[in-house]
Amino acid sequence: MPATHLLTSPKARICRVAGGFFLAAALCLAAVICLAPAAPELLALCNGPHCEVTEGPIDVLPREIQTQVRSSPDALARFEAYRRRPLVRVGALGVAAVSLVPFAGLLFGVGLALRRLGGGGDALGQALPWLRRASLAAIVWALSSPLAESLEVMLLYPGTPAGAHWHIVLDPKSIMTGLMLAVAAYAAVWAMEAGVQAQRDLAEIV
Repeated sequence: MPATHLLTSPKARICRVAGGFFLAAALCLAAVICLAPAAPELLALCNGPHCEVTEGPIDVLPREIQTQVRSSPDALARFEAYRRRPLVRVGALGVAAVSLVPFAGLLFGVGLALRRLGGGGDALGQALPWLRRASLAAIVWALSSPLAESLEVMLLYPGTPAGAHWHIVLDPKSIMTGLMLAVAAYAAVWAMEAGVQAQRDLAEIV
């Protein structure tokens, strides 16, 4: 017989509630992505495990460029006019999606896994595929976060006195930390899935 639900009722309830919180967080991130073109200042810029809510798009630029823009009223007015262009707003949406969509997928996968784990029947067997998808989303997020940060700065550069520039944000320590944790989670889920499948095969033979 397949693996059965082993959680007691209080633990199952906690899993379902926790899963609901993760799913709600994923929906909130989806709302942030939709609002990004209209209110870029609402976006939280995340680099690895460290997140910071910025006051506005100008805060993502290198410090010396911020100084150039803020020191001149004309430069600041040109920057504000540039970032309000429809194409720039659409670009901001795309840049936000590069990082936030994988993270929302991570939250969604964990949420559904917890909901399945708090259900009945073959709870573990139903939860593991969602945990595997969540770990894959975590791998994508670890790689896409620095890409999104680089794209955001390059998107805003044309509105500054410096003009269009390449700008690569690279923090090997943060990238490798997030990537190794995500890969470790995927390996753990893969091992558990193999164990569950082996148990099922043995039950069929018996």
